[in-house]
Amino acid sequence: MPTLDLPNGRKLAYREEGSGPPLVLVHGSPGEGRSWGRVVPHLKERFRTICPDLPGYGGSDRLEVDEPAGRMDAMGAAVARLVESLGAPVRLVGHSFGGNIALQAALQVRTGAVERIVLFEPVYFRALQLTGDDAALGPAAAHFEDYARRATTGEPEVVRLMIDYWFGEGAFARMPDPVRGYLGASAARNAIDVRSTFVGTSTAADLAALRQPVMIVDGATSQDVVRSIGKALVKLLPNARMQGLAGANHGMLDTHPEAVARLIAT
Repeated sequence: MPTLDLPNGRKLAYREEGSGPPLVLVHGSPGEGRSWGRVVPHLKERFRTICPDLPGYGGSDRLEVDEPAGRMDAMGAAVARLVESLGAPVRLVGHSFGGNIALQAALQVRTGAVERIVLFEPVYFRALQLTGDDAALGPAAAHFEDYARRATTGEPEVVRLMIDYWFGEGAFARMPDPVRGYLGASAARNAIDVRSTFVGTSTAADLAALRQPVMIVDGATSQDVVRSIGKALVKLLPNARMQGLAGANHGMLDTHPEAVARLIAT
């Protein structure tokens, strides 16, 4: 895998396929760039697809400090450096936690480096904080803090609380053994990512400065909180709109890859 040198001496690994305008696809947590594996085949004839492994995942080095505060900013800085290294306006896409990082990257790049942003169910709870939507924020914050606390103590298979919340009751139990094993082993690291989504520092003015077109996609069968986050982002981002995806939930990259690719290419 190719790597990009970061200012702190660490490396960011990424996968690259296809040719055409650059398209950067940012994965969720816990995951790797290969999370986009079913979507990329529908895009690589039209785009140069670049799928980074976020710091601490896959082939990328970890952040210097593994704690929630400043985590999204630091990961966003790594992706921003990748975007700027491509030398042409980029279409920037993120799924789940990767949507958060895509937004943070867009806030940090030079003007004109990102032409368009597509976010698939970003878990950008900061938007609910900024718009005062406590009704949507409160239950989610309680659920995920309980999960993060238990994951940090190493409780076996507690990652099911996160998986079943986003993918539906019993989703974790239906997954193949190797996938459950990976998710279980990654739970403590995922807990740091989860907590970071509730301690973001971006302001309403920061988000209002993002003038690029932004599409925020939610699955029709997903948790209501994803639509609340989408609506909050539409209020905060000057050129944002929402788009539903019929029959999909948070696992849309695997269940609806062609539809996801069409939305990216629109």
